[in-house]
Amino acid sequence: MSEQLTTPLKKPIWTLIVLNLADGFLTYWGLLAGAIEEANPLLSGLPPFAIFTLKVLLSACLAAFLFTPLVQLESRIWRYFLLATNFIYISILSLHIMWIVLLYL
Repeated sequence: MSEQLTTPLKKPIWTLIVLNLADGFLTYWGLLAGAIEEANPLLSGLPPFAIFTLKVLLSACLAAFLFTPLVQLESRIWRYFLLATNFIYISILSLHIMWIVLLYL
């Protein structure tokens, strides 16, 4: 009988991947529409497609973590770090929702 492996960090990592991709797509869309400016000083000098490409590559790197022992860690520090990061991304997506509403409604 095999034991089922626990993966306590799998959901927070998947959530981060989805939120990062959503942020990348909405940032790309907003930059092309001229509705927003990139607020991240590390990315602000890049063209919209480069920003989107970096976000996709970052999401791919995050997805790679799903195939490592990291997802099996039962560390509170990692869990809280991922939850805080997800909260920050949710806040950023809230800003995206605000400009979408202001621009299109």
